[in-house]
Amino acid sequence: MITVVYPIIKVHSGIKTYVDTVLQGLAKINYPFKPIGIRKVEFSPFGEPVGGIASQRFGTMLHRRLVHPIHALAPEVSPNKVDVVTVHDIIPFLKREEFIKTGYDRSAYNMMFGRALNSKILLVSTKVVKQELLNALGLDDARVRVVYRGVDSSKLYRDEVNLFPDNGKVHLVTIGDYNPRKRFDILYDVVSRNKEYELYHIGPINSWKDRANRLIDFAKKAGNIFPLGEVDDETLRKYLSNSDLFVYISEAEGFGLPPLEAMACGTNVLLNELPIFRETVGDFGFFSKPENFDESIAIALKYRKDPETLRKRAIQFSREKEIDDLISIYHELELEK
Repeated sequence: MITVVYPIIKVHSGIKTYVDTVLQGLAKINYPFKPIGIRKVEFSPFGEPVGGIASQRFGTMLHRRLVHPIHALAPEVSPNKVDVVTVHDIIPFLKREEFIKTGYDRSAYNMMFGRALNSKILLVSTKVVKQELLNALGLDDARVRVVYRGVDSSKLYRDEVNLFPDNGKVHLVTIGDYNPRKRFDILYDVVSRNKEYELYHIGPINSWKDRANRLIDFAKKAGNIFPLGEVDDETLRKYLSNSDLFVYISEAEGFGLPPLEAMACGTNVLLNELPIFRETVGDFGFFSKPENFDESIAIALKYRKDPETLRKRAIQFSREKEIDDLISIYHELELEK
């Protein structure tokens, strides 16, 4: 038996997807675990989310007698004496000048990572993040384990139903909320200057209301950018399967699942040249610096790769393997009891 502590998140996000994957994956194979959900409450008085970490810390304190081993699915819900913690990224530590500007920021991140960093095992989703964590915090190599995220191939596969208009345009797709590090401002600007392209942006606003409003207004004026908001799995699959190119210009990621989701649908991807994408997508994708994205779109469209080859790469990152790797770590911890 393992205790799984997780954040309760209503809006779509990468962490919510991870939580759902772990809880559903363990339940599917009848692995014995006790789930404890911690609600996250955020406010956006100035257009950016605040208060979420403090609310989760308080919620975690209400649960004192937990059965070990304990796995916290995010650092901010780590209880005392937690055994294993999933660290989704360490972007705030790598970009301190951008994310840790005030005393409030320092308190929030200390609150988020304080207990987590004392755990027996830290889980990360790529070798790149593992090395960044080791370099930034000087941790013992054996304490940091890599468990790759998995693509849900039961929902993401090649779908011939085309939702794009038959208008002779090049149809581009991107995914994500309006977090500033996703750099949709750059992508919107690139697309707005080439009327041969149409960009379909799938993803929620979440707590980035002011930024979303500015970009949505820009999209309306551009005329060839279409923010679609959240869509269901079937609609997502159809857009990804039939787009000419998936484009993703994010400047920082812990894993970056959307490119692999697009590849699972047989779609070519053009990405910001982050080391993490080099690790997961490898030679199966196209890469570009943000300032060269316009010309790189044309190159990627000209030299597109075979859809089935892309699918085979993407489904190497399966949810089944992700759960198997987690269970191996759980067994290791249970043997230590």
